[in-house]
Amino acid sequence: MDRSPIAAVMVLIPVLFLTACSSASNSYSDSNSADPSPVVTTPADPEAACATLVAAPKGLAQQRARDLGCVLDANGHWIHHVEPAAGAAEPPRPDPDTQPGGGISWNEAVGFAGTAQRVCGPLAGGGNSEDDVFLNLGRDYPDPRRFQIVIWDIGSLDPIDGGVTLCTSGPITLYNGVAQIELTDPSLIEIYN
Repeated sequence: MDRSPIAAVMVLIPVLFLTACSSASNSYSDSNSADPSPVVTTPADPEAACATLVAAPKGLAQQRARDLGCVLDANGHWIHHVEPAAGAAEPPRPDPDTQPGGGISWNEAVGFAGTAQRVCGPLAGGGNSEDDVFLNLGRDYPDPRRFQIVIWDIGSLDPIDGGVTLCTSGPITLYNGVAQIELTDPSLIEIYN
């Protein structure tokens, strides 16, 4: 057997290469990885974590969304749904059987995004922007847990007394994580004392 320095190096190179390859960690971007289940890391920011779900397979995205608190908005984008802080005072949750005319409570609406529902809740406040009117149920703006009725292009509404319950029906969408029903006809809003 030839013991020249070149022969020794030729023997050592494959050994070093195999040792380096076997000790290297596999990453998600490693296209030569034999591991079929890549490690998925979650960004620390929930908003960013929800945004990454667009690249995940549908079943995995839905499972991860549930774990992260993400919901689909009206445009099909995953967004983070803000949950009440631990120990925060939660407003009383109305019994669905006591909703005027049936339907779901304002604070359950976010869970029904993408479906048509009748939603009721106490008027917490409102506002307008040019010709559009916003009525907030349960909690007032800017609380992201409010439910919002948006009435487009109507100019203004007659004043609505505080302490009333409003109900309306339509498709529930999410805008920046806020559940809402959009209307163009204010007569679709029912007012109960």
